[in-house]
Amino acid sequence: MLQRINNTLGRMEVLDETKSWDFGFMESIRDQVANGRTLSGNQERHLHQIEGRYSDEALAARGAWEKTWDDEKDQKFTIAVRYYQKTGYYSSIVNRHLDAEGKRIGIPLEKDYNKVVNNKYAQGVIANITSEPKFPVGSTAIFRASAGYRRKNVPVVILKNVHNDSFTHVRSHAKGAKPVQVLMVGSAEPIWTEERMLKNPKKRK
Repeated sequence: MLQRINNTLGRMEVLDETKSWDFGFMESIRDQVANGRTLSGNQERHLHQIEGRYSDEALAARGAWEKTWDDEKDQKFTIAVRYYQKTGYYSSIVNRHLDAEGKRIGIPLEKDYNKVVNNKYAQGVIANITSEPKFPVGSTAIFRASAGYRRKNVPVVILKNVHNDSFTHVRSHAKGAKPVQVLMVGSAEPIWTEERMLKNPKKRK
């Protein structure tokens, strides 16, 4: 058992994946086994899964997949894991590719990439973050009725739009939910809303 654990840890070190959740888990069970304690059924299940990800066959397939990795895939995957870090879904993949400081690490397995990126929720979030802003900074808009009766038709000035690496204010995968910071006329405090809550003011005749 200890040899199995050490073999997998060695492969992870070679691949420079020592900051991942998997590596921390493997170190923990290595110490546990070295101290003469047996693994629980759940721990053995995780060990088997991690071993599978670092088998000869898995590493060969991984090498072929990594050759296709590019900036577009990296951007989409980073957006997806940061979004799911907030929602709590796909936590095993998120923990594997975000270190303790929240930095994105490693290239995911192809199946993990497809799982977190190629679903309607992640696709919606990716579109909302990467799309061109509908309202340029410095332009004006007014709130739609859907923003609530207290804000309906209230004019605003656009202060900020989210960028490709901005995730803090993303709340929804819905179409038009691109975050935008605005300042309502008559207010001194900027607020964050979404493009779908705004519309262009009517042009004066």
